[in-house]
This record gives sequence, C-alpha cells and structure tokens, in this order.
Amino acid sequence: MDMQKETELKKAFQNPNRRYAIYPIIHGGVAANPSRAEDIEKKGFAGIVGNVPYGEGYPDDEAEWQRTADGFREFLKRGMHVWIYDEKGYPSGTAGGAVTDMNPDFIAQGLYCYEYWRMLSGPCAYRADVPGDKLYKAMLLPLDGGEAIDVTDTQNEHGTLKMHIPKGEYHLFMMSSRRLFDGTHAAESYSEPRNYISLSDKAATEAFISVTHEKYAEKLQDEFGKGVLAFFTDEPSLISWNIRTAVYPIVPWHRDYPAQFAAKYGYPIELAVVAVVTKRGPQMLKRRCDFWEFIGDSVAANYFGTIQEWCHAHGMKSSGHFLEEERLQAHVYNYGSMYKCGKRMDWPGIDQLASEPSQLMYAGSIPIARFLASFADISGEQETFTEFSDHSSRMANRQIGIEWVRASVNWHFAMGINNFTSYYGWENFDEKDIPPLNTYTARLGGLLRQGRRDSRVAVLYPEAAMWATYTPSVAERAVDHSEATMRVNDTFAKVSWELLHRQIDFDYVDEDLLRDAELADGQLCYKARCYECVVLPAAHILCRSTVEKLVKMLENGIGVVVVGDLPKLARESGAAEDFASKFAPFIGGQKLNIVPLTSGWTLPGMSKLTAMPRPVTIRPHRLDCVLTGAEGSGSIIDGEVISASMLSHVRVLEDGSRIVFLTNMGGKTYDGELCVNGGKSAEIANPLTGEIAPLESTVDGNVLKMNIRLKPYAAFAFIIK
Repeated sequence: MDMQKETELKKAFQNPNRRYAIYPIIHGGVAANPSRAEDIEKKGFAGIVGNVPYGEGYPDDEAEWQRTADGFREFLKRGMHVWIYDEKGYPSGTAGGAVTDMNPDFIAQGLYCYEYWRMLSGPCAYRADVPGDKLYKAMLLPLDGGEAIDVTDTQNEHGTLKMHIPKGEYHLFMMSSRRLFDGTHAAESYSEPRNYISLSDKAATEAFISVTHEKYAEKLQDEFGKGVLAFFTDEPSLISWNIRTAVYPIVPWHRDYPAQFAAKYGYPIELAVVAVVTKRGPQMLKRRCDFWEFIGDSVAANYFGTIQEWCHAHGMKSSGHFLEEERLQAHVYNYGSMYKCGKRMDWPGIDQLASEPSQLMYAGSIPIARFLASFADISGEQETFTEFSDHSSRMANRQIGIEWVRASVNWHFAMGINNFTSYYGWENFDEKDIPPLNTYTARLGGLLRQGRRDSRVAVLYPEAAMWATYTPSVAERAVDHSEATMRVNDTFAKVSWELLHRQIDFDYVDEDLLRDAELADGQLCYKARCYECVVLPAAHILCRSTVEKLVKMLENGIGVVVVGDLPKLARESGAAEDFASKFAPFIGGQKLNIVPLTSGWTLPGMSKLTAMPRPVTIRPHRLDCVLTGAEGSGSIIDGEVISASMLSHVRVLEDGSRIVFLTNMGGKTYDGELCVNGGKSAEIANPLTGEIAPLESTVDGNVLKMNIRLKPYAAFAFIIK
C-alpha cells in the first residue's frame, strides 16, 4: 500500500463518510419536517428508509406524493441519503391492495393437491366429486409406478367424475386451482389480511411498478442513483404453503404454467406435479427438479427481474430481502430457487430480527447474511443490506443494551453486510450513545469496502438435492420432516457454520457458476472471484456437466470437499450414474476430502482438511478463552481448537495487502494469536476510536504472527502489509 493510499485510508477511518452509518426506517411519515431531519442528522444517521403514506387517497393523492418527495429532499439537502420502501406493510407487490383491486387476475393461485387414500381396483366404474374451486386435472396413479392416466375429461356438467377404472390398482389424485389466502402469508402476516399477486405474473409486477416506482420517479427522478440509492422490496414470496397446519399440500400455480412448462420441458406440467407431491411416476426425480427449476426461473424473471430492469433503466439499484431465508427447504416452496432470484437483485439483503449474540450465532439455520452477501460479492456490486432490529428481544420483553447493537453491527460486517436499515426503538437508548454507534458503523463500512472479500472457498448451493427430496407438506410452515430433506437442509447449514467457525471466507455458488467458471493457475475463476476449493454439502444429485467440471478441477489441483456421499444421481435423468468411478483416482489424495455424515459429524481439523485453503487462522493462547464456563463456546478437532464465537472477514487490496476483520461474539475475552500467510507487518484499526496504529508482529517462515485480545462483543480490523 503506497503512502498516499495509506494516508487516505487512515483519514477516512478517523472521519468516516456518514453514508455508511445506519438508516432508520420511517413508514408513512416522510412529509417535510425540518425538525425530524435535523434530529436524525444530529444523531449521525446516514439518512432514512421511507415511503409515501398509504392513506384513503392512495395511489392518486398527488398532494401526498409531493409532501413525501419534499420530505425526502429535506434529508437529501442535508447530505443524507434515502432508500425507498416499496409497500404498505408487507409482503411487497400489491401496493396496499391497489394492484389486485385493479385486476383480480393478478391474485396468486395455488394447486391444492388431494390424493384419495383408498386403493381403486379395476376394471370398474367409479364416481368421485372433486375438491377446491376449479379442477385442473384428475389423474389415476398406477401403484406399480407406471405413468399417470388423465381422467379429467370424465367430469360431467355437475363437476363430478364418472370414470372407468382400467385393469390394475390406482390412487385417485386431483389438482384444483384456488385463490391463495386461507392459512397462507396473505392472511397471516403482521401487516393486514390482503390478497397477494402471483410472482410469476409479469403484468402484475408491471402494475405494481406503475403505481409505486413510477410515482416516485415522477417526483424524484433527478435524485435517483445520487441521493436516492435503491428500492427496497419486502418479503415477496409464492405464499403457496400454509403457516398453520393445512388440509392439502399446495404447489404454486399460474394460468400460463401449462403452456410454458410444456414448451420448455416437452411434457405436461401435471406429470411434474404428480412427482412433486406424491413421489410417483416415471422419471420422478427429474420431474421434481424440472418443476422447481421452472418455478425458480419464472419468479426470478417475472418479479425480481422485472423490478431490476426498471431500476436499471432509471439509474437505481434493486434491493430488498426474502422470506424465510434461514431454511433451505423454504427456499424451494417460497421461490423455486432463492439462488436464481437472488441473482436478480443488485443489493440483496436480509431481515435480522435478533440482536442478542447467542441468537445471531445460532448454528441450526443458514447464516443468512453470508448467503445474501455472496451474491453481491460474486456480481461485483459489493453492496448489501440488513433490516436489523431487536424485535425478538422486545417480543420477549427484554431490552438490550447498546453494546449488543454494536455486536450485531460486527456480526453483519463479518458476514459481508454493509448497509444498515433499522427498526430499533432509538428512544430506548441513551441519546449520547447513538452518534458514536453511527460513527463506529460508518468507520467499518468504509474500511470493509476496500478491495474485495478474499473468498477462496466456494460452497455449492445444493438446490437439485433439495428439489429432489422436498415434498410439499401440510405441517405448519410446510416443513418436510423426512430424513432425506432434513439431511440436505441441515448439512448445508452446518457446513456453513463450521467454515465460519474456522475463519474460512467462502461464497455460495450454484451449478451454473461452476460450469461457467474457468480453470486458471490452479483456481476456479468467475468474474473477479478465484476459488481454490469447492465444498459439496449433501449434493447427491448433480448435472453430468457439473461432475465433469469437478473432475477437471481435481485434475488441475483445485480442492473438492464432499460432505456426505459422492454424487450418485444425474440431474438430467434422475437416474443413478457411476459418478464414483470418475472420482476414484483422487480418493486418498490431498485434494479430495470426503466427510461421512455419521452421527455427530464435523469437518476435520486443519491437519486433515487438506483440500481447504486456510490463509488466515487464529489460535487461543489458553483453552479457557473458548472452552471453559457457560460463556465459552468451542471444541478441539484433530488437535485444533475451534472457537464458535470468533468471526472473521478478510479483504484483499489491489497491491496484495489484506484487511482482516475479527469480532468476538462470545461472552469471554479471547486472547490468542492471529496468523496470516504472506504478511510482512501489521497495523490494528480500532473502530471505537478511529485510531490505526502499528501492531507488534513476528514473521515465521511465510507466516505473520501477532498477539490479539478481543473482549466480549468487541471487534478490530488488522491491516496486513
């Protein structure tokens, strides 16, 4: 790092850009109010997230739109910034009901799927009434595994099926389309009971844009991409599942699905629905994957893609967060593929309702901040956001202190989230503590935007495995408790946290990225990302081309860590293939590690996880830093002490220097040693004071070593020359 850049970095750290501080969310009260803007400015906030009031005159009350625009401009003229929240309450997409009122055809539908429990033996005549609002298809499912027989045309004018059952044994399976409301997110959100749009309906999304985004553009277009940074969409989803216990399983539906699906896959969509819901029929696994892949493509293009394209045409960034990011199986029934949808958001975000460190570090769910931040790292946008608060504490009648808010800021930065929109009740904190918190956040926000995250490990998003195993469920929140589904769901989450606990930076990737990436100099390169290792968490089904690419990676010295069994099913056919023979030459070598999913499994320690690059490691000086007492959290694996409370984020700068951000999310002081491969000297940056000072260090071979001490919930950045 040359002297000029070093001086600039230190000045920016001491006196940070307030753009990187926190943005309070203010719903419906943005009308010009100089005293409010002055108060938010005085407290050091970056600006606000806001929206037009959704009053009785919405969306045609021009005076209200103007007052809202004037209110935004009051913040902008003071040098603050603005994000626009796009909905009344949530989920986004209806503009407070205006869109569905405009055209009832926009209202989301689902297929309610009823499998009659009794075996029907033919040949015989049989009569059956049909469930739901409108029968789409009635099918006889051969219990010997043969192709389903369509008997829909036996429905008479009264809606009754009068069919001839051919020779054999069958179950009757009926699919009825119905408005999605009862028991779904439309009826159960905290906002209001409200019909919802289909995310597969491009015309519905365009109508939403016309009464929301276009109205803001009329008043604020000159500030788009300048003072006004992004549109924030809130928890859109397919809602084709029940929050309460359901009667029948549901799958997403739209009137255009049959023609679009048949054109893409060459067979009727009802055969895919049979496979998804009943696990019956020829090519069952392939058809399951086809269905959810189709849904993911549809939602990504028609909702997220449509909004993103409008934002780009108007100089804005699309942003927002999803619903139930925490569970992999929820990604399937909410979006088909959250990964496909995440790629169509410029600045993806999360909803973090917890601020208590123990809740933030819960390892039973996906580390959602790292998941969504991966998209921005891979795309090169490098901007992400959180809607963070102490909601879960307040629901339990607990008031947290400012140090836990700061700990939450540290957690987000460690994961890669760098824009903070807030639902905290700031009136509950000492007013004098708020400006320093904003300065602290802005300091880290500026520093951790330097260079790029040094993720050398790619974790595969195992969506084909999830598509193949997940079965729509009538349980609360549509959870599929089957062993196969929970195995993929839980392995993905656990692998993620085990890497984080080892201070290993990683990105989540999909099969498309693996296939599109190039092999160069022992790395897998995609855009500006270069990976030295790929982790496969319970990915038992993969495309043939992905397996071929993995073999080429191994041949080129790139590591592969298989957690679970080697892939054994081909996505293209759903059938078993001898993939194991392709990996056989590498078994027992240094670049292929296989971790069996035995009871209590864990990733090996550093000495045995030979395929994994570890450019940065930490070691406690004493075991009681991590293992002793109720506030300790750690384990010893293959002689390596693993701390479950320490998180890191490593960034590499243009000249090869690195920034290593460390935070202690535990309740015990961590005394230890930071080791960085290739370092020559170090400085320590204190976000509380803004000071950057030399840090005593030693060079041992190719490793720079320095002593570190982090009190509970503290964080420091180490600048490695």
